[in-house]
Parts: sequence; C-alpha cells; structure tokens
Amino acid sequence: MDTIIALWFPVLATATSVFFLSFLFWMVLPHHRKDIQALPDETPIVDAIDSLAVPPGLYMWPNCVDPADYRSEAFIARYRQGPWGTITIRGSKPNFRKNLMVTFGVYLGVAVCSGLLVLWGLGEGGTFMDVFPPAAIMGFLAYGLGPICGATFLGKPLRFMITDFADGLVMAVTNGAVLAALWPAVG
Repeated sequence: MDTIIALWFPVLATATSVFFLSFLFWMVLPHHRKDIQALPDETPIVDAIDSLAVPPGLYMWPNCVDPADYRSEAFIARYRQGPWGTITIRGSKPNFRKNLMVTFGVYLGVAVCSGLLVLWGLGEGGTFMDVFPPAAIMGFLAYGLGPICGATFLGKPLRFMITDFADGLVMAVTNGAVLAALWPAVG
C-alpha cells in the first residue's frame, strides 16, 4: 500500500509531461498545421446543417437508417458515385477548458494504468530499465495504436494518422521514461 501511495508523484509528473508534449505538438510545432483543413467555402455546408437542424452526433455518408436499405439500388448507386465523408456536429461551441481537463484526465488514466501495470508485474523497487519497457508499451498502446483504429475506420487522411502516430511514439517514450525515472525505490 505504501508503494501505491508513493506512486502519486510519478504518475502525476508522467501525465503532466505527456500533456505538455501534446500542447507542444498541436500548438507550437508545425507538423499538425496541415492535418485539419478548412473547406473552400463553409457557408453552404453550415447553412445546410443549420436548416436541417442536425442534432449533435457523428455522421457518415452515404449511409442508411435501415440496414436493409444498404442493398437497395439507390444506396449502391450513391455509394459508388460519392462523395463519401464523416462529420461531427457539436451541441455547443467547444469548451477548451473542459476539453483540456478531460484530455489531462485521459493522460492521468494512462499514467495510473502504467504505474499499476508495472507495480503488478515488478512489485516494489526496480531499476529504470525494469520500469521503462512496460510503461512505454502501455503508453504506446494508448497513444500510438489506440487512435489508429478509429482514424482508419472514419477515413482520416494518412498524413493525419502518421503525425498522430509519431506523436504517440514520443508520448509513449515519455510515459515510460518519466515514470521510470521517478519510480519509488524500495524502503
């Protein structure tokens, strides 16, 4: 139990380090600047969404309400012709404070899981190289591989997935390195 209590600082420092990296990747460094593009003219699309009173949610087109319609000639023709896309409609303007807090909560959850995974496998004590591999692997699963599943299915551009994956690798190494560097010693 003492070791679990002693993990609070390493876990908090790990989550904070990854959060800071995420800030650097998206707000300071240039590699994400071309990942999310602006429409040539968003006004007709915004007006159409507004006039249809589309409720908040994730939408994909072409799509059908009834799965039986996927076999209809009309749907097949629309599917073959395109365009194809996905769009997320939000219920309100983004609340960056809330979004950042939730993001930090996710990073904190990954750091907690990493710490508990290492503690479960290693027990108390251990060297940097005892702690680093499992904590970095946990970070890689969360930050490197996790986002790819949804991104692939929703058709995000390859460039977006590559930059996100590269960020995930750096975040995974940071997850492992900070946790390992601050891992509590025995006694």
